[in-house]
Amino acid sequence: MSVGRLGFFRTLLGGRPMPAPAVPERSSTAPSAFWPAVATGAVLAAAKAAHWGTPAPTAQGIRDFLRDWAAGAHQDVAFAALLGILGQLVLRLLARRPRLRELAWRGFVGLCLLCAAFAVASVQIFAYLRAPLTYSLLYLAGDMGAIRSSLGSFVTAPLLAAGAAALLAVLLAARAARRPRRTGPARPGVARAALAAAVLALLAYGHRTAEGRWRDRDDHLIVGSPHWVLLESYAVELLGGRSQKLDVAFGPEELADFQAAGPAPPDAPGERRPAGPAPRNLVVVVLESTGARYLSLYGSRYDTTPNLVAEAAHALVFDAFYCHVGLSANSLAALSLSIYPYMTWREYTVEYPDYPGVTLAELFRAGGARTAFLESADLDYVGQGRFLRGRGYDVLWDLDELGGRRISSWGGEDRVLVDGLLRWIDQEPRRPFYAVVWTAQSHHPYEPLPERPFVEFFREGPLPPDDYDLGRYLNTLREADRQLGRLFAGLRERGLADDTLVVITGDHGEAFGDPHPTWGHGARVYEENVRVPLMLWSPRLFPRGRRSAVIGSHVDVNPTLADLAGLRPAPSWEGRSLFEAGRRPRAYFYAANDDYLLGVREGEWKYIYNATRGRDELYHLASDPDERHNRAAERPEDCRRLRRRLAAWRDHAGRQLGAAGQRRAAAAR
Repeated sequence: MSVGRLGFFRTLLGGRPMPAPAVPERSSTAPSAFWPAVATGAVLAAAKAAHWGTPAPTAQGIRDFLRDWAAGAHQDVAFAALLGILGQLVLRLLARRPRLRELAWRGFVGLCLLCAAFAVASVQIFAYLRAPLTYSLLYLAGDMGAIRSSLGSFVTAPLLAAGAAALLAVLLAARAARRPRRTGPARPGVARAALAAAVLALLAYGHRTAEGRWRDRDDHLIVGSPHWVLLESYAVELLGGRSQKLDVAFGPEELADFQAAGPAPPDAPGERRPAGPAPRNLVVVVLESTGARYLSLYGSRYDTTPNLVAEAAHALVFDAFYCHVGLSANSLAALSLSIYPYMTWREYTVEYPDYPGVTLAELFRAGGARTAFLESADLDYVGQGRFLRGRGYDVLWDLDELGGRRISSWGGEDRVLVDGLLRWIDQEPRRPFYAVVWTAQSHHPYEPLPERPFVEFFREGPLPPDDYDLGRYLNTLREADRQLGRLFAGLRERGLADDTLVVITGDHGEAFGDPHPTWGHGARVYEENVRVPLMLWSPRLFPRGRRSAVIGSHVDVNPTLADLAGLRPAPSWEGRSLFEAGRRPRAYFYAANDDYLLGVREGEWKYIYNATRGRDELYHLASDPDERHNRAAERPEDCRRLRRRLAAWRDHAGRQLGAAGQRRAAAAR
C-alpha cells in the first residue's frame, strides 16, 4: 500500500497522519518572459497616461481620465500580453536547448526594450501628428538628413528621461526574471491571477469605451497600439493598400469639374478681368507651409504681413483659394502641371518624376522669355530637381547656387531668394522673364533669424494652445513678408513694377491646435490645413486693389496666369482661369496620412468625407468659419450630392495616374 493511502487510513482511524515525504527544493535560473512583458505593458500603459496628462482634481476629472486612459491603453496592454505569451512559448519550446533558449531570451528582452522606447517616442509622435507612426509616414519622411531639424526639435530632456526610465524598468524586470528562485511544491499564483483579472477587466472596459461614442472623437487614433499599427501598415502595404468606402455612382456632370473645356453653369461667374496690356514678366512666389489663417492679409489678429497688407492696394486678393493636399511634392506637381493629384500619400516627384504635362515656364520660354526656378532648400529632396528638369526652366537654383547660410536641415533663409532673383533679373534686364520662387524658412521647426528681434505676438493675449511653435512660426512669416517687401522695392527700383505680375500663394496650410486639435500639415483638411493665400500684385493691372470671393485652387493657377499674360492654355491643364465666366464654384482637397479624407468647397459650404470610416462632415463656412458645427445630419441630401463629386474626382485622378503609369511602363520597354 502506498504511503499516501497509509496516511489516509491513519487519519481516518484517529491516529497521527504520516508526514509526507520531503521533496528536496532546488534552484532554478530558467528565464521567464513574464516579468519583462509585465514591465513592457506597464511602460506602454504609462505612455498613454502621459498623453492624457494630469487629471483635473475632481471626481469627474478623474473619471474622465480613467475612461480615456482605458480606451487609449487597452490595445497596448493586449499587445504586451501577446508579446509575453509568444515569448514564453518560444522559451518553453527551447527548454532542452539551453544555448538557443539563451539567445531567444536575450532577443526577447531586446524586443521589450525596443517596444518600451518606441512607446515613449510615440507619445510625442501622436501629439504632433494626431496619428501613430505608419509605413506611409515613414515614406513621407524621405531623406532623414533633411528632416533631422524637425526630429531634433522633439527630443527634449523630459522625453529622454522618460525613455531612460522605461528602459531601466524593463532591464530591472529582466534581471528579476533571471534571479535564482526556489522551486518546490506548486503554490497558487495569487498575484498573477489578480494581474490577469485586472488585465482582462481593462481590455473589456477599454474596448467597450473605444467602440462606443468615444470613437467619434478627433483623436480616436490614440486607441491603437503604435507597435501593432506600424506592423499592420507594412502588412497592408504588402497586400495592396487600404480600402476606401466611396463606391458612389456619379455622372458626366460631376466629371465636368475636372475638364479644362466644356459646359459650365452660368450662375458661377469668374472674377472680373483687369484692363490693360498683358504683363511682360511673371514671378510666382510659393510660401512654404503657409496657409491664410495666420496672415494679417487675411484678417489674422497677428500682424505678420504688414508689407502684403500695404501692397494689397495694388493687388487682387482671393479669399477662397485652396491647395489640394498638405504635401509639398504633390502641390509642386499641381502648381507646375495644372493637374488634380490623386488622393495618395505617395509623392509625385518621387514616384512619377516624368509625369506628362506642360508647365507655364515652357509657354513663356517658347515666347522668348528667360525662366528660372529658385528654392532656398535642397532640390534633391524627394526628387524635386529631377521632376523639374526638362520642364522649361533655364536655371534650377537651390541653396547651393543661391549661397547664404543654412538655418536648419531643411534649408536657408528667405533673404537669399530675393537676392538671387534680383541678381538673375539683372543679368538681362531688358528681356522678359518668368520665375518661380519657393521659400523654406517657415517650414518646421520654424527657425527665426537670431539677429532679428523676436516679435512677441501674444503679449496682449490670449495664449494659443501652442504658443512656443506658433510664436516661432509667426516670426518666420514676418521674415517672409519682409523679404517680399524687398522684392517689391527691387522691382520698383528697376522700373519693372508695371511690367511684372507677382503671384503669392502657399503650398499648404499649417495647424497649431486651434481651432481643431491638429498640428503641422497633411493630416486633415480643415481650413487651417488647406486654405492658402492667393495674391496677384500688379500696380498697373490693379491700381486700386480689390478682393475676390471666387473659389479656386492650385490647379487653376497656370490657366489664370496664362489668361493674364495673353497665352493660350495647354490642353493638358485641368484647371480653369479664375477670370473665366461660368467657372464652377468648387475646390477639391484631400489628406491621406492616416484616414483617407476627401473634401470639397462649394459656395458657402464645405463637405469632408472620411473614406476610411465612412463618416460625413458638413460645414457652413459663412456662419461657421472655424468648422465647429457639423451639419451633416441635418442635410443628408447635400452630403450625398457632394460625395458623388468626390467619387468623380477620385475616379478622374485615378484614371489619369493610371494612364501616366502605363506610359512610363511602355517607355521603359
